[in-house]
Amino acid sequence: MEAYKPMRKITRDKRGVMGLSTAQAFVIGLLSLVIIGVLTIIVLNSLNDTSVLPASSVGANATNDIISNTSAGLVTFFTNTGTWLTLLSVVVIILIIAAVIVVVNKFSGDTQGSL
Repeated sequence: MEAYKPMRKITRDKRGVMGLSTAQAFVIGLLSLVIIGVLTIIVLNSLNDTSVLPASSVGANATNDIISNTSAGLVTFFTNTGTWLTLLSVVVIILIIAAVIVVVNKFSGDTQGSL
């Protein structure tokens, strides 16, 4: 019987059972992408402002094209953030409802067994 104690501890540990750890990881990942995107735009704009390249040179034009493409790509990527967060909140709500149903069934099963 002593060998089964660690398994009981594992099954009783309910952290992350409602998917909140997944939601937290998703939001942290999304915020990391936001920080990377903002820093990329800052670095590219700093590169453009350094006057290493003459204003009308091919290199300056290429730098401007890279900045505009990167900015447009980041804007397009993050326009869907609201949709992702809405879907994530719906999943978390469904998991909470499922957890409540499991708890109610557990307690209703305990009261029927004690009679």
